[in-house]
Amino acid sequence: MVMDERTDPELVKASLDGNRTAFEELVCRHQDSVFGLAVGMTRNREDAADMAQEAFMRAYSKLEQYKPEYSFRSWILRICANLTKNLFRKRMRRRAVEDKYLVQGEIERDAVDPDFQELEDALAQLPPKLGLPLRMKYMDGLPYDEIAQVLGIGVSAAKMRVMRAKNQLAELLRP
Repeated sequence: MVMDERTDPELVKASLDGNRTAFEELVCRHQDSVFGLAVGMTRNREDAADMAQEAFMRAYSKLEQYKPEYSFRSWILRICANLTKNLFRKRMRRRAVEDKYLVQGEIERDAVDPDFQELEDALAQLPPKLGLPLRMKYMDGLPYDEIAQVLGIGVSAAKMRVMRAKNQLAELLRP
């Protein structure tokens, strides 16, 4: 397949003008980044594939809202991050309901390394505002400027959130 040499904003415009292959090119260009972010956030390839697919479907339906002066990559990553945060919130609510109404021991949990499970439990306790930038920095390896773009915050705010998340995580993991 020959790569389209048009810029992302040009491909968005072509997509809005009805050129279906233009959006397919955008998906090809950015699917690895979107999937990588989703895997890093969900730590589950199946959920990540769902989040990535949903992110591109949402982007396509909201394409007229894209502003060409910004990076398409950051825009689509932000959509994916928001969808994934919503998934976490939904699961946390469901887990709270399960914990409230089910007697301990009725839910069979997978055998997991206790240290890893302790870290995952601590990460789940962080508010998404802090947990998401921490995951993006250390699990996805994103630089602070890209974290800031994806979350729609300043670079200093991204650094501050990662630092606060690390401090809260250390407190949660302290014996």
